[in-house]
Amino acid sequence: MPSYTKSHVQFELNGEHVTVEEPDPKAVLGDYLRLERGLTGLQMPCRQGGCGSCTVILSPIRCSSSDSSSSSSSSSSGKKKKKDAVHVAAANHAGDDDGGSGGGDDDEPLKHRPVNACLLPLCSVDGKRVTTVEGIGSTKHGLHPVQQAIVTHNGTQCGFCTPGMVMSMYGLVVNNSQPTTQQVEDQLDGNLCRCTGYRPILDGFQTFANCNNNNNKRMCNKSGEQCASECDKKGDMEELGSKRMERWELPDARLMVSRDGLKWVRAVSLDELYALLQTTKHKGRTIRMVRGNTSSGIYPPPPVDVLADISHISKLMELSVQEKGISIGGAVPITDFMVLLERNQSLSPSYGPLLKHLKRVAHNQVRNIGSVAGNLMLTHAHGEFASDISTILMAAEAKLRVGFAWENGDEHVISLEQFFNLSLDGAVIVEIFIPVMKASARFFTYKVALRRVNAHALFNAGFKLAVNSTKGVFESNCVIVYGGVRPYPQRARKTEAYLAGKKVFDPKVFADAVQILQRELVVDPALGRTEYRTRLLATFFYKAFLSLFPIDTIPPRLRSSIVEYVRPVSQGEISFDEGDPSEYPVSKPIPKLSAGLQATGEAQYLDDMVVGGSLYATFVQATVANAALKSIDPSKALAMKGVITFISAASLKADKYCNLVSEDEEVFASERVLYYGQAVGLIVANTKALADEAAKLVVVTYSDVQKPILTFEDAIAADSFYEDRRVDLQIGTPEIAMQSADVVIEGQASVGHQYHFHLETQRAICIPGEDNSMDVYSSTQNPSQVQHCVGVGLNQPQHKITVHVKRLGGAYGSKLNRAVPIAMACALAADKLQKPVKLILDIGTNMQVVGGRSPYHCDYKIGVMKDGRITSLQLRILNNHGAHFDFEYPMLEAIPVFIDNVYKIPNWDIKGKAARTNLPACTWMRGPVFVETVFMMETMMEHVASVLGMAPDLVREVNMYKKGDTTLAGQYLEFCNVKEVLDSIKESSGYETRVKQVKEFNSLNQWVKRGISLIPVKFSASWTAVQHIALVNIYPDGSISIHQSGCEMGQGLDVKVAQVAAMTLGSIVEGGLDMANIKVQTTTTVIANNVGESGGSVTSELCAMAVQVACNKLVERLRVTSRMLTTLGRKPSWHELIEAALTSGIDLQARARIYPGPNQNGPFQYLSFAAAVTEVEVDILTGDTRILRGDILLDCGKSLNPAIDIGQVHGAYVQGIGYYLSEEYQIDAANGKLTTNSTWNYKVPSSKDIPHDFRASLLPNSSNPSGFLRSKFSGEPPYGTACSVLFAVQQAVAAGREEIGANDWCSLSAPATVEKVALAANVPTSFLSLPLQSQ
Repeated sequence: MPSYTKSHVQFELNGEHVTVEEPDPKAVLGDYLRLERGLTGLQMPCRQGGCGSCTVILSPIRCSSSDSSSSSSSSSSGKKKKKDAVHVAAANHAGDDDGGSGGGDDDEPLKHRPVNACLLPLCSVDGKRVTTVEGIGSTKHGLHPVQQAIVTHNGTQCGFCTPGMVMSMYGLVVNNSQPTTQQVEDQLDGNLCRCTGYRPILDGFQTFANCNNNNNKRMCNKSGEQCASECDKKGDMEELGSKRMERWELPDARLMVSRDGLKWVRAVSLDELYALLQTTKHKGRTIRMVRGNTSSGIYPPPPVDVLADISHISKLMELSVQEKGISIGGAVPITDFMVLLERNQSLSPSYGPLLKHLKRVAHNQVRNIGSVAGNLMLTHAHGEFASDISTILMAAEAKLRVGFAWENGDEHVISLEQFFNLSLDGAVIVEIFIPVMKASARFFTYKVALRRVNAHALFNAGFKLAVNSTKGVFESNCVIVYGGVRPYPQRARKTEAYLAGKKVFDPKVFADAVQILQRELVVDPALGRTEYRTRLLATFFYKAFLSLFPIDTIPPRLRSSIVEYVRPVSQGEISFDEGDPSEYPVSKPIPKLSAGLQATGEAQYLDDMVVGGSLYATFVQATVANAALKSIDPSKALAMKGVITFISAASLKADKYCNLVSEDEEVFASERVLYYGQAVGLIVANTKALADEAAKLVVVTYSDVQKPILTFEDAIAADSFYEDRRVDLQIGTPEIAMQSADVVIEGQASVGHQYHFHLETQRAICIPGEDNSMDVYSSTQNPSQVQHCVGVGLNQPQHKITVHVKRLGGAYGSKLNRAVPIAMACALAADKLQKPVKLILDIGTNMQVVGGRSPYHCDYKIGVMKDGRITSLQLRILNNHGAHFDFEYPMLEAIPVFIDNVYKIPNWDIKGKAARTNLPACTWMRGPVFVETVFMMETMMEHVASVLGMAPDLVREVNMYKKGDTTLAGQYLEFCNVKEVLDSIKESSGYETRVKQVKEFNSLNQWVKRGISLIPVKFSASWTAVQHIALVNIYPDGSISIHQSGCEMGQGLDVKVAQVAAMTLGSIVEGGLDMANIKVQTTTTVIANNVGESGGSVTSELCAMAVQVACNKLVERLRVTSRMLTTLGRKPSWHELIEAALTSGIDLQARARIYPGPNQNGPFQYLSFAAAVTEVEVDILTGDTRILRGDILLDCGKSLNPAIDIGQVHGAYVQGIGYYLSEEYQIDAANGKLTTNSTWNYKVPSSKDIPHDFRASLLPNSSNPSGFLRSKFSGEPPYGTACSVLFAVQQAVAAGREEIGANDWCSLSAPATVEKVALAANVPTSFLSLPLQSQ
């Protein structure tokens, strides 16, 4: 037993011995690292373990004293170990870690696990080693090879996720210095990135795989080369196992910590745990057992009095292999279970399938610390959770050995069915036993989810089908289990009983069994997706049944239906011109200036700022969507110690502040609540946690509660539309043209909401100063607007409001306008209290109140000739905007700008209006109006092709714009290379050959179909009257400081600006100008006054243009000095020139403001064209979609920085994949609450959802006479091309429908989730045929 009890936590942190006295039992490691240690490289945007930004490495520490868990090696039940068992200790605080995260040498005793610091309790790391991104490398001392790889391969954009990516990969290579390409690919399944599209990150990290591995040396920050000698030692991949760390010895101790009525107790034996359970109950207190705490990210646990850490009970950490099966202890992590299965696959037909399925459960970080038993306990507590582990273990006939504290530790062996009907009061899962199945048994598992990995099951199943091969009949011990039918996994016992003794290969047996199954397991409508789940019931059974047939007896067209999809290691290609040497460093592929800072965690984001004496604010939000405010009572919240004040519309009025964000929006609702989550007040407290807790105690009562208007149908029924923002456009004679058309086609196109998913949520820090001044640090794309609105709110002139923006952790348009109410609320609190205030939105609040992309619905009528030429279009377009205007948004007048896409159509009749609904106001999102209307137009093109029986690309080409045409918006096409772009990508992608291959594949496969789609787009550069400024300072040492008005948010603005400055200033000196001499400063309204927002993809060009103008002023001044240095016989060096200029009194500061005028060819500066070819493969029966290949080509003119622009292509396309396939909004019809408001249920693409083969190119030999330095933007055109993925899926579905005789037009709305795809295919169960020849 432990020698003493301690109340402090000790662990190694980046090589330092750390002691935390009496820590808060509720505290998580991430908060401690950020708030107490200043290690802000890790970020915690989701606090669910869903995004991976908080990843750190958790490692064991060797102790010279005996294992503290060794004394508890025997169970209190007194039962002996079986003689034929081989026991292995799982990873614990002091023992060897059997089975790390990513594999490695079996003999390696130390394993280092990536884990989520946002979930891991601080108390649980006692006696362990923690490594953060700061602990492996820095820009000062040299980047770790993993950090260098992500920098070199341009794998950072906004950078908010980058440290998490780095640490996940570091966790792999520190365990295994020669990982396989598959292990590298798998390692990032718990890390999300919204910016990069993952391809450059994977490319960088794949350099560590096997023979590609030349990255075993640290990179020198000064030289950029690999370090030698001493630096090599620091860069050793195994540095975590240094002798310095091993010398730290930990005595055995029981950890017991208490604070605020909550106690953390580390139990080190089952006896101690049972005693703790008994004592706690006798005292009338509650207790919860904790292993990895990963479930708290899904379902926040109810408050308890005691937390019992069971991770140090050796009995619960054991794994064993026996003749009859394998056993794992009740605290064994999922990763360790997977390693055990992998090493023993040959023992049972079930072990391999179990292992494969577990790879799709959660993700690496969760599996590394979360236990199998914990997942079962979570399912027991939340029956609606369709747990994969519960379902597949029940199908594998796993048994649980459960000990009961009330029976003095007596143990009972029970099935999982019994477990889910058992009271868990005082119960402990001691062991999970997975039996060996007979060799004749077949075991299958299935799962559908919104994305490939890091996604919970919508529906799952497991089948143990025991077959007597001699008689060809089912044996009596078949097991059929489904998850997602009703609460808890359900066994189909009647179906199992029916199968016993029946012929395996008799189609009638299958048909009868399906009917029994469907009657036996009726899907509970309360779980949602009822029709889809009902279909999957038969589908999964069909797949399992068909899999029993010998492969040579299955018709070739059916075989793909049962072949398990295994995603290959993805690959990619990029292509761009070498650039123009006369303009270098402009046109060179140079990494972002801050890439190294992002990779090391040194880049500072807003919440990383340390502000002395800061208070913290949290919104009080409405819980209804359409009601009058009756009263607000904050008294309970204000009674809490540490709560400072409550602010509301009433208090603002009393304090003579302004409550208006704009004429359409309030900071806090004053009379009526317009949408769920609307701010009705603000709590300010000493800590963020306290403010969050107090906000929940504010009592808000309502009157006149009405049913919310949420959908287009609701708005039409209530006639709820904005009258002052409509579009009504008629070009030509659309009605006459419609009458004379050969064919008239009618249809619909719909797209839904999309959340920006910027990992850095909306936030602000406001610091009051002297003379009523206010410094506002805002995560905004529009500092000037924030400055203006904060000034209005405080009733202060703008010169007293200074807004600062260093960098944004993602934005995509959400921070153009939606940052304003956050900054205003924060500033109002700071001014009222005359103290600094931080207002940081959590992800749930952020998703609820930031309206996202607008849904659109379009009813269309098309007049078309037989040759495919469209002569007339009638469009009736609806926009679901929300409860109020978002400043200038929505801009329905932009519909004609984009709706024509790349097509010349002579006659138009467009009417559009915006619905006023009880939802948060929608806002700008990457490619606003463009993305949605391109989808409408391309739906029409696909519909025309379908009706006429033409190839879709031919329909597109016959309608395509040509040079000399004028667009619908009035832009004369002096330059139009859309046909060149289209022809180029057709050739480079092998489009025509692949179209034939897709048709051939579809003819050879019945229920797995492919589709391929080619989509061209145009996007308009709008920068007339958009002002931007630059201030350039040259210092005596030759270094250069640049202030400019753009906001760096990952788009590479800073590096493009620096490249232009280096090119311009370097043109007059020998050897040019080293970019290391240039620093781009924080954007501030002190300098960047009265300027435009950073949006529309043109900011980099405009800011670079302003910098060039300022630098040219300096060049003109310096030319005089340069001519004076003629005695050198050459151009002077930069330092020679500046030294001489100083002695001559030259002004080395220059400022420039640009104010672009209109273009002579129309309202836009230029147009950019892009195209994509996307090929997909779809399981028609389940809707599961995989993207086989994506080719994107962008006309970027003469790129200022092709590495940056290629990154924009990757990121925009993958963001579009999410929009069109997986990012589904679900809103509670009763109260308007967004229910998909977290990483748990809103699924952006992961690294396993990008194309298997991902190719991105910039159009070669391109230029742009109308652009800055002949360049074009890159951020938005590729997004529009991503609809090709949906149309490829639509083609695959159409091919599937042909199998059931349905040849009519098939249309999909966005997002085309697995559910929508399967329901669109609409395959009746009667079509699920079995081979007849094998009866």
